[in-house]
Formats: sequence, C-alpha cells, structure tokens
Amino acid sequence: MRTALKSTIEVIRILWRLRPHLRGGRHLVLAVVGAALLATMLESIGVGLLVPLLSLLLEGEGVAPMRPILMVQDWMPGYSTSFYVGTFCVLVLLAIVGKNIVLFLSQALSARLKRRTSVNLRDAIFQKLQNAPLSLFEHRTSGELTNICFNETGRANCAIDYLLLIGQRGSMALLYLSMLFYISFPLTLLTLCLGALIGFSVGFLQRKLGQRGKEVSDNNQEVLSCLHDCFSGIRVVRATNSQDREVERFHRVNLKQATTDEKVSRYNALMAPLGEIIAVTGAMLIVGLAYWFFVSTGKMRAPHLAGFGFILLRLLPLVNQIYGLLGTLVFLAPGVREVETWLTAPDFPKHPFGSKEFTEVKQEIRFENLGFTYENGTEAIKDVSFSIPAGKTVALVGPSGSGKSTIATILLRLRQPTKGNISVDGVGYWDFTAGSWHQRVSVVEQEAFLFHDTLAANISYGYEKCTAEDIENAVKDVSLEDVVAELPEGLATIVGERGMLLSGGQRQRLAIARTLVRHPSIMILDEATSALDNIAERQVQAALERARMGRTVLVIAHRLSTIRDADHIVVMQNGRVAEQGTWEQLVAQKGLFAKLVDLSGVTHLAEDAV
Repeated sequence: MRTALKSTIEVIRILWRLRPHLRGGRHLVLAVVGAALLATMLESIGVGLLVPLLSLLLEGEGVAPMRPILMVQDWMPGYSTSFYVGTFCVLVLLAIVGKNIVLFLSQALSARLKRRTSVNLRDAIFQKLQNAPLSLFEHRTSGELTNICFNETGRANCAIDYLLLIGQRGSMALLYLSMLFYISFPLTLLTLCLGALIGFSVGFLQRKLGQRGKEVSDNNQEVLSCLHDCFSGIRVVRATNSQDREVERFHRVNLKQATTDEKVSRYNALMAPLGEIIAVTGAMLIVGLAYWFFVSTGKMRAPHLAGFGFILLRLLPLVNQIYGLLGTLVFLAPGVREVETWLTAPDFPKHPFGSKEFTEVKQEIRFENLGFTYENGTEAIKDVSFSIPAGKTVALVGPSGSGKSTIATILLRLRQPTKGNISVDGVGYWDFTAGSWHQRVSVVEQEAFLFHDTLAANISYGYEKCTAEDIENAVKDVSLEDVVAELPEGLATIVGERGMLLSGGQRQRLAIARTLVRHPSIMILDEATSALDNIAERQVQAALERARMGRTVLVIAHRLSTIRDADHIVVMQNGRVAEQGTWEQLVAQKGLFAKLVDLSGVTHLAEDAV
C-alpha cells in the first residue's frame, strides 16, 4: 500500500510539473471533476434513501419513523405506508438514473480530455526531440525514440485517466464512509480496519506491478529497435542470408515482452478476487457481530443494520476498485517518469539564435581557435583556425577521426563549439536567424538521405518558396533530366524509403539538386562522392563542379582526387590543423599531406597534363 501511495503522489507531482505540455483545457478538467462529484452526490442520495425505504418495508405503520420519512410525510401528509414506499422507490430511481446520466457525461468529457492530452503530450515530445541536441540521437536507438513518442506517452495519458477515476471512486467512497459513520461509529471503525487489511493484502501485488512497469518500457524499446533494424537493413539481411537469425531475434524479444505482459495480467487478475474475498468475508463478519452485539441487545434498529450492510456492500467493491486502480497507476508510473525525463531534457542550442538575416558571404568565413568536446570528455577538435574567402573552395583532409566532419557539423550549427568562434564577414555566425542561415548554408553528405516521397518533394524539402521551375532547373543542373524522363510518373515518382529505388549516384545528384534550389551561399560537401563507383563519382563530381560555381565551399574528402582544384587545403590530424596551404605548397613541405598524396597515388592536375 505504501508503494501505491508513494507512486500516486509522485505521478501527481510529475503531471503537475508537466501541465504546460498537457494543455487539456482548464475548463474541461473542471467539468470532468464537477460531473464526477455530482454523480457521486446523486449516488449517495440514492443509496441514502434506501435506509428509510428499508425502515418502511421492515417496520410498517405504527413504528417511530426515521427523519427522512417524517420530512416526506410533512410534505405530503395523510397517505398510507404503501404510498410512501412508492414515493421513496421513485426518488431512489430518479437519483440512480440521474447519477448514470451525469456519469456518462463525465466519462464523455473524460474521453475528450484524454484525446486532447494525448495529442498535446505527443506533440510536446516530438517537438522536444526536434529541438534536442544531436548527441541524443547518436546515443539512442530509433526503437527508444519511437517507444517514448507512442508507448510511454500513451501510458502517461492513461495515468491521467486513472487518476481521475481514483478521484471519482475515492469521493464516492468517502460519502459512503460518512454515511456509515452516521449510522454506527464503532462498526465503521471495524470497516476501516477491513479496508486496511485489503490494502495490506494487495500491497505485494502492487509492488510487483511497479517492477513490471519498468520491464514493459524496456521490452517495448527492444521490440521496436529490432523491427527498425531489420526493416531498415533488409538488404543486408537478405544479402547475408540472415532471415532466420532475424526471425529468431524477433521471436526472442517478442516472447520476452509477451511473458512480461502475461505476468502483469496475472497480477491484475489476482488483485480483484483476492480483495473481494477478503472484503466479503470481513463484511459478513461485521454484519454478524453487529447483529449479535447491537441489534439483539436493542442498541441498534434492524433497518439501520440492513442499511449499514447495504452501504457496506456498495463501499467494499469501490475500495477494491480503488486498490486495483492504484496498482495500475504503480504499473504506469515508470512511463510517466520516462516522459518527464525526455520533456525536461536540455534544448539545443543552449543559447538562442540571433536576429540578423544572413544572405551571402561577401568577404570570408573565419574559424578562430575553434574547439569542441563531446559529452564524454573527448576533444574532437582543438584550436582550429583557418578562413574561407568568399567564392573560394577550401578542402579539409586528414586521417579518419581527425575532426573534419565535426567542423562541418559545427558550421551547420548542428553542434555548438565549446571554444572559439566562427564569423562571417566579422559577424558571429550564431547571431544569424535559424531560417536565414539554414536556407543559405547547404550540405551534401556521404550518404544522401531521401524521404519516402516524390522526387519533387525531396528536392523542395524544407524550402517553401520552391517553384516547379526551380525544381526543373535544379534537375537539369545535376543532369537528372534523363533519369526523370524514364520514371513512370516523372518528378511525381515515389523514391522509396531512403531513396532505395534510385542508384547511389542518382541519390547523390538528387541531394545536390535539393541543395541548389535553395540558392545557397555556402556549400558543405562532406565526402559526397566517397561511397560511389568511378562512373557515378564522375557524374556527381561534374554536378558538384557546376554547383560550386560562385559559391563559398567547404569540402571534406578522403579521395584527394576530388580536391585537386581546391583553392586552399587544411590538413587535420588528431583534432588540430597540421598543415595548410595550396596543393603545391603542401606537397613541397613533404609533411603529412605529401604522405597522403603518395599513399593515394594521386598527382596534381598540372602533372596529369604532362
């Protein structure tokens, strides 16, 4: 019982802190609570009228009537006992019918509240993920992200529903309890002891449900991660003939989830019968003792005991329901904690973007003593300084892990430098608005990501001002018009998940087209051709050369053949700038770059012409 109360208080506190994200409507919440209280009041009136009705039925005329009977007799004097019995029957019926009508209204309002909070909570989680640091996605599985968006928010929303039900059932139980106290104080104290015994008996089941609640979250993540990995990597699965392995893996996690669900169902199924057996046994014991010690000795009237017994039998199922709801709330509590953890995660960036509009690079982009340290303390880059003149191409080369791609993500403002700064024409690049910066700064990565949508939608993605003419011009600039002409629906053709219906070279050129429609001032080419064969590389390289004309470009490459015509080359090693200069200058220095050239077997353009 202590576990249930502790979890309930914790859930209430968390939901109170999360109320800005729920936004279910203050008036709707008040309406739900008010309707529930009115239903409870009508229920208590209906049940309360049963006691005088029983008094009339059992005692008949000539016996000192109870106060409610006297009130009705004063209001409608001179009628027979049968008339008053009928009157009380009608009043009880009206109270119960009214209670059920109001209860239906309360449940309907509760369903609307649940729908609103469900939508708002998922929207809040999704918005939080969109603004979360990049590191969160690098250390979390897609199954975990999907699980929090759907399963955990659903469990948190159910917790809200169960809290309302606990409040409704609890208020009804308090009214019944007050009626019992009015009839007999000593017997009600025995009833409270019985309720405590029920709580103690189901307490261990509630603790088990709390433990299983965390297991359910973990199992859901495993199942979703397994599905995502298998479906996203279906080509690798088929190519390695690993279908049986994946089927066995899914069976394992699926069985684990089903086993936990079975245990939860077993605990829930055991809670109600156990509580009912104890409740009915205790109730019969209380009624028997009351008759023996109170009615037979003349200390209590038989109708009062009958009314006490009837109300007690109405109260105990409510107590049983409350314990069951508390047990379910203990089970849902881990989901509520998980939702709070994600909703209180830090936003990116820590400092907001500026208000200046970025249009183009007029002088230079300057990297000054740039440094970045990952959350685990690893320094990715240290005191990196170089500049990119407007309209020029600067290449970053170096061994894997030297920090090249980290510099690109910092320039894209996907990460914030932990030291130093980047300025454009003397203005800190963080001072520009998010919209203007990301419109004028575009990237083509090693593996072009395409959405499961049409070619046209992928090209214009994120650029609302894009016209059909812009799309057609971009397609021509990357020499994709022949490919589009061969597709069954042209630019309206669905490219498949991650663009799997296109070849690698076609996907890269489509990504370049997506860059060109934005008319960027700065282009970042992050190993854009390293995953392609020679023919596809030449096609993409030709498209990139046309795209680079008149733009300020940062190229990251392992293949030195792609940066032979770069205006300036920065050589990275262990997160620092080891060398920088032109191709000829770096080769003449016979340092790290010269060794990279020798290993790659690439010569300069002038040497190729000899």
